[in-house]
Amino acid sequence: MPRFRLTVSKWLVSIVTCMLVLPVHVHSASAQQAFFYSLVVPGWGQYLAGNKKSAGRFLFTEFGLWGGVFAYKKIEDVRVDNYRSYAAEHAQARTSNKNNRFFDDLGFYTSRLQHNQFARYDDGPDAEIYPETVEFFWEWDSELSRKRYKNLLNSSEGAERQVLLFQGLVVVNHLVSAIHAARIARSERPDEPGLKLQLSAMPQSFTLVLAKSLR
Repeated sequence: MPRFRLTVSKWLVSIVTCMLVLPVHVHSASAQQAFFYSLVVPGWGQYLAGNKKSAGRFLFTEFGLWGGVFAYKKIEDVRVDNYRSYAAEHAQARTSNKNNRFFDDLGFYTSRLQHNQFARYDDGPDAEIYPETVEFFWEWDSELSRKRYKNLLNSSEGAERQVLLFQGLVVVNHLVSAIHAARIARSERPDEPGLKLQLSAMPQSFTLVLAKSLR
């Protein structure tokens, strides 16, 4: 399944674009304006609505969460290099241009031969086996090395999960900031129609609907 990742470049481009397109000062921003601005840049809607203290909190949280994303991404990259170089040294595996399934199999089987034997036994003619070429060869020098590799692989996957967690928290911070900004702006305009936020989550999609509710 393809994954979407928020990167440093994407984040900086979005911030710079917003600073060029969105207004710097808005007096008595509407709830809809405040919601949109804070949805794009947490704290912006609060700032435009006149609540600078809340704006600072959400923006500080945004920087903190992105700091977590970058830190764990760096850790993940280092750990990926560690388990790949370890496999090359102790199993004579060639790790370039390999998918995640290959690296998982490295941790479960002592050799390519063992993997292919088990695959043929379990799946018969439909078994997915590795070709008998140097490119897909591996054989661990000891059981201890294989277990050590498995720990390194799991450690890398743990760092990857932390990256995804912090990216999810970034999204949550944007949504919470947007809703908070809309409420602040609406408190300054009690006669303005309220906003209705509707979230719809499906296995392959996510929908956010913002609408005005008439009073």
